[in-house]
Amino acid sequence: MGSLIPDWQPSQDLKPSIFKPLCHPLYPQIAKETDEYFLKHWDFPDEKSRKKFLAADYSRIITLLFLTDDVIDLMSLEDATTYNERLISIARGLQEPDRSIPAEWMMWDLWEEMRAHDKDDTYKIEGPCFVFMRAQIDKTRLDPGGLAGYWEFREKDIGTALVCAIMTFGMGLQMTDEEMRLAQPVVSNFAKNLLCFNDIYSYEKEIRIQEECGETGIIVSAVPMVAELAKVGPESAKRILWAMCREWETNHHRMVGDVLRKHPSKNLEAYFKGIEYQYSGNELWSHETGRYKQM
Repeated sequence: MGSLIPDWQPSQDLKPSIFKPLCHPLYPQIAKETDEYFLKHWDFPDEKSRKKFLAADYSRIITLLFLTDDVIDLMSLEDATTYNERLISIARGLQEPDRSIPAEWMMWDLWEEMRAHDKDDTYKIEGPCFVFMRAQIDKTRLDPGGLAGYWEFREKDIGTALVCAIMTFGMGLQMTDEEMRLAQPVVSNFAKNLLCFNDIYSYEKEIRIQEECGETGIIVSAVPMVAELAKVGPESAKRILWAMCREWETNHHRMVGDVLRKHPSKNLEAYFKGIEYQYSGNELWSHETGRYKQM
């Protein structure tokens, strides 16, 4: 029998985003290629899993990381660490993949293709990607402390740096180290918005997983933390987080204006505009993805 916990839908009175989502013109083609690639090569256990994957709507590199994350969820911390480190070594080109294991040869092929396209820019994605992968099995997940500590940890765990690195790679932006340093506070502001919308929409999924895992299930979410802090229920906590997300959007404009007044840069302008699309795109994806819905 499935869970009786319904998927969450925002009420109409919640404040909308100031940013408008926009799909890349090649989105339909790339989405089709990605879906066909993984449906052909990944070892999905059943038809339900295949349909759930299609409903999630991922890019190729994020698909691979989400699928391996699902595998890790079923492992002990020790086994997950070993599994992760081998995949990282394969991604770096230090170990040959086992061609009978999809996760290994897909990881190898993906990074080799990226290096063939632009070796220098691919190198810039490696660090953020591996930080994200290791954060999935970080013991901090078990007790991140207060909200400040939670946000600091989740900035890595949610893959903010990876998302921004992929964006830079896709845009062909050649950012200097100084430009990346100047952009970091803006990225950290975006990270809180990213992870809180993730937590708002995925909370019911986390509850369902806890039901399945029993006492061992860990809810990694700001929703119960805010609920406890404010002495309110989960639905009220989501509304509080929603309002906070809108404030981070407004803060984005202020922070960007401050940086560009002191350090005018076409690269930074393009980078910050890309982050605006990340705001709206993540919210839209969180609302629509099948990953957070019962299938």
